[in-house]
Amino acid sequence: MLPPSPWKTGYRGRCPRCGEGKLYSSFLKVADGCTYCGLKYDFENAGDGAVPFLILIIGGIGVGLGAWVLLAFDTGVLAPILVTVPVVILLTLFLLPKAKGLLIALQYVNAAGDTGTDAIDE
Repeated sequence: MLPPSPWKTGYRGRCPRCGEGKLYSSFLKVADGCTYCGLKYDFENAGDGAVPFLILIIGGIGVGLGAWVLLAFDTGVLAPILVTVPVVILLTLFLLPKAKGLLIALQYVNAAGDTGTDAIDE
């Protein structure tokens, strides 16, 4: 049996091993473990790793949308702000758990973990 795709489990917020159990206990708080297969999520160390990627993606969308509203509708500066800010906030709230879930799933699939200073050759 093939393991579930990290893209699918990350997007759905499911366990990276079985694809069934919940990954989060609340909005961005990772659960202690999977209630379905028993995998402990103590390997998880995604932290704020998804944020830089989302800043680039959502920032580009926000700047493009703001520039388009400003130039296409020939309005003042307030209209692009009133359109862009809610879109950026909603995109962030929608994509952040999915991006964090993807990073956690990729950590599991690739057996990534902290190596510490013992792995550094001196």
